[in-house]
Parts: sequence; C-alpha cells; structure tokens
Amino acid sequence: MQIKKLSVHRPSKRSLSDLTDLEFGCYLAGLIDGDGHISTQGHIVISFNSRDKRDAFLIRTRLGFGKVRQVKNKNAVNLIISNKNGVIYTLELIRNKLKHPTRIYQFNDRLCDKLKYTKLKTSLSNTIDWNSFWFSGFVDADGYLRIYLPYREHRNKCEVRLLCQIDQKGDILLNQIRNKFSGYLGYRKSQDTFYYSSTSFKNMYYLLKYFDRYSLQNTHCYLRYTIIRKAYLIIQNKLHLTSKGLDKIFRYNNSLKDMI
Repeated sequence: MQIKKLSVHRPSKRSLSDLTDLEFGCYLAGLIDGDGHISTQGHIVISFNSRDKRDAFLIRTRLGFGKVRQVKNKNAVNLIISNKNGVIYTLELIRNKLKHPTRIYQFNDRLCDKLKYTKLKTSLSNTIDWNSFWFSGFVDADGYLRIYLPYREHRNKCEVRLLCQIDQKGDILLNQIRNKFSGYLGYRKSQDTFYYSSTSFKNMYYLLKYFDRYSLQNTHCYLRYTIIRKAYLIIQNKLHLTSKGLDKIFRYNNSLKDMI
C-alpha cells in the first residue's frame, strides 16, 4: 500500500494571538457554525466542554469581550457575548464567514435587524472557504481525531486506522466536507444526527496537510492532531508492520484515550 508522504517536520502552531483579524474571524465563524448560536436577545453564545474552559477564556481574551459561564447540570461552559460593543465587534469579525444556514439566518435576523445594522447583513452563501481557518474552528467545535485498532481474526492481528469524525444536526456542511476530503456521510436515527467519518490514509493525509497550515486552536484537539500525525508518520514508513512501530501506535492510542 502506497500512501502520500507527509513532512516529518510539523509546522509550529499559530496561536490565537498570532492570527490576523481576518483569520480569527474565519476561525470564530467555524466555531459558531459548529457549536454556537445567536440567541433571540441578540447574544452570541459558543459552547465548550468543561475541560476546554481554558480555551473559552483564551477566545474571550482575544475578543476582549464576553463572559464564561458554567451550564447548569451539564459538563459544559458557554462563552456569552452580550455587551453591545462586543456583539458589534464580533459581528464585524464573522460577517460573510458563517456557512451554516441557521447561523446565517440568526446573524441577519437577530443581530443586524435588532441592532439596526442592516447594511452589514452577512452573505447567504454557505460554500466553505478551504483557504481559511473556518474548518479548524468547525472541527474544534464538533469533530475529533482518533486511532482505531480493529482486530481481524482471520489475519490474527490488529489493523491500524486513523479516524476523523464530525457530528452535526444537519448534513449541508458535512456534504461539502465529504466532497472535499472524501469519506462517509451517515445518519443516526436514534439521535437524529448526521456524521462525517473517514478512516482512509489518503483522506487523513489531506486533513493533516490542512491542519498543518491552519492550526487547530482547541488544546485537546491540537494535541490529538499531533499524536495522529506521529502515527501517520509511522504508517507512511511502514513501521506499523513491525512490533516496535505497532507498540508505539498502541501507546499513542492510550494517550488519546486519556484525553477523553
């Protein structure tokens, strides 16, 4: 099996403070499209797992506005931007960068109309810009990378798979992601949710190349990316076919499990 060669040199992470306003606006739009909303009061709300509270504060610091609040009876925190100046500043950052149809409606109806900023209404286009940080924000919100090690009895060994999965209530954006990277689009009837999934090494190569250029910002997501990247390098050199290489991948997998 021939797989594309990834550089052994991982680019340095570009942190939030390193991003231009344009880049940060794209990242923020992806984050809001993934796990945020604009309330009927015109507040911008972004949800985080409680373990990612530090990341919520980092975004708050980059914005200069907002409050981080624990969600009652849930393992989650919300970054809430309700101050008028903060809302207007965020509005200007994410304008024409949102891609989720519901978020676009909320932006135009609940922000622009309420604030009488109708001239700043966002574009209705939901075509993803792949030359931006939008997808990094979207994955930070609703995606994860992991190692999958199915045991094949007929071969008496484990196979190594590198998985990317993204969950959403709708499939509009997931379809674009599948068209870009290939993969599988599924539906969970019990949860009424859609998911994008890929275990192809070819697809993972292009995903990692994207994240090399447009850094994930969530602390846990970025660490998972670095571990998956190390595993990919082992696989591209066919070292996973040796006991030493496979042991390394098992250790990487245990590290990923410890992050859950």
